[in-house]
Amino acid sequence: MNGLFKKENIMINVPKIEKIERTTTRVPLPDGPWGDQIHHVEDIEVAVVTVTGSNGFTGVGFTHTSGWGGKTLSAMIDEIIPDVIGLPLSPRALWVRSYKYMHDIGGAGVITHALSAFDIAYWDLLAKTLDVSLYDMLGKVRDRVPLYGSGINLDLSVEEVIEQVKRWKKIGYQAAKVKVGKPDLEEDVERLRKIEEAVPGFPLAVDANQGWDLPHALRAFKRFDSLNLLWIEEPLPADDIKGHLILCERTDTPIAVGENIYTLNQFSEYIEQGMCDYVQADLGRVGGITGYLDIATVARAHNVPVAPHFVFELHAALISTVPNVAYSEVTDGGTWTDLGIVKAAGRQEDGFYVPPSVPGHGIELDWDYIKAHQV
Repeated sequence: MNGLFKKENIMINVPKIEKIERTTTRVPLPDGPWGDQIHHVEDIEVAVVTVTGSNGFTGVGFTHTSGWGGKTLSAMIDEIIPDVIGLPLSPRALWVRSYKYMHDIGGAGVITHALSAFDIAYWDLLAKTLDVSLYDMLGKVRDRVPLYGSGINLDLSVEEVIEQVKRWKKIGYQAAKVKVGKPDLEEDVERLRKIEEAVPGFPLAVDANQGWDLPHALRAFKRFDSLNLLWIEEPLPADDIKGHLILCERTDTPIAVGENIYTLNQFSEYIEQGMCDYVQADLGRVGGITGYLDIATVARAHNVPVAPHFVFELHAALISTVPNVAYSEVTDGGTWTDLGIVKAAGRQEDGFYVPPSVPGHGIELDWDYIKAHQV
């Protein structure tokens, strides 16, 4: 049916893209800087894209950086806008067009970050046009999504981390993740043992944030063997393919990667070579909903579960449509609601997330707060 949707015997014209606006904001971290082995983050930069259709509806999408690079993403977004004005609203077709349009200056990273903002807005606009929740439109396979607690807590004492993990378990979260990467590996081991003793039987994952070289990672995996960890996340730099292969061949603890991998081809290489036991793609970095669902499908074909990174409010709702789900991450003090970016979304319920049911993706941004911190 060319150019038309059919809903309850009513013909709905496919809108065209009439206007696109971009807003970039630098959001401070209310509880102070975040840090791990390689990062020191004082704020989050968010680029928001608002797409207005010829039918008068608007869709909102976004991408993010950890405190720097927002101007670069904004410039890339501004490059794409003129090329899509006037085109029909077809998220996948628009994604392919823009990816090809910008591919010659790099197929990953900045390009896929920028595409994410557009793509999320397109899907939001399409669902609003059809007057349906995005998740019902895509096809929910579950009504609620299991959550795990995640802490940016390398600088906290082990006693403070234990209280954090106990709180997550009391909330009903299904697992916990803590940072590792102390200068002395034995301090990491001791901290993890104390956590497991204090909260026995509660699944525990760790995140090394790409901070180890291969010899250190091999030693760490060996020392962590007896801890029965759920996974070790980002043990090496994400582009160290050979190092991950060696780790997989010589160690037994599952490996999780994804927050710093950007394209379907990159994820496919990791998954097909058995280097990734949990896929942690971030839809703000991999080209939005279109990019994320492609990656999740490849993971599903290899029976690998997804556990997305950051942007909790949208990820936890979107993976209600994905069959191969482990958990969605709740960053303690770092959800976009905590940061003041999101005004309304779905809801947490006994350690699970219930997606919103309103038309579109259901993420309502706090525009007053965003504009108050506009770059």
